[in-house]
Amino acid sequence: MIQLSEQVNPDYIILVEDILSDADFQSLEQYRQHISSNRLQHSINVSYLSWWLARKMNADERMAARAGLLHDFCMYDFYDPANACNESQLLHHPKVAAETSRSHFEISQIEYEAILTHMYPFGPRPLSKVGWIVSHADKMSAFSEMTHVRLGLNRRGRLIPLCGNCA
Repeated sequence: MIQLSEQVNPDYIILVEDILSDADFQSLEQYRQHISSNRLQHSINVSYLSWWLARKMNADERMAARAGLLHDFCMYDFYDPANACNESQLLHHPKVAAETSRSHFEISQIEYEAILTHMYPFGPRPLSKVGWIVSHADKMSAFSEMTHVRLGLNRRGRLIPLCGNCA
């Protein structure tokens, strides 16, 4: 089971607890992502940041949190040559994540499209505010994970790290 810090807002947890408790989703922990992270941690980082940004930007918090959590829901190793396909993983994995998310969970069309478009500008342009939020949160989280720069949220004067594995 995933251990979340007591600093994680319970309002967020309520929106995503069904996904976080799913065994297939938890299996993302075995896949490397962005040098210093695994896909599960990266997905949680993107989700929490998307949820926080949606709150600040008056967007749908639930859809942002869930689309952020599912944006890389691909149960295979991106770096394994055995998983190669006719297109770059940069463009292929959002399609796999969107379909896997749809088959495992009830997601809205906005969540589906946010997952499909999270690789903008390399892939399709986001169609909604939620899509833009998830796309930006993904880039911010990836930057943090690849450079070991900590991202955090200032909440009531306390900094809450979003990148738990970064030094």
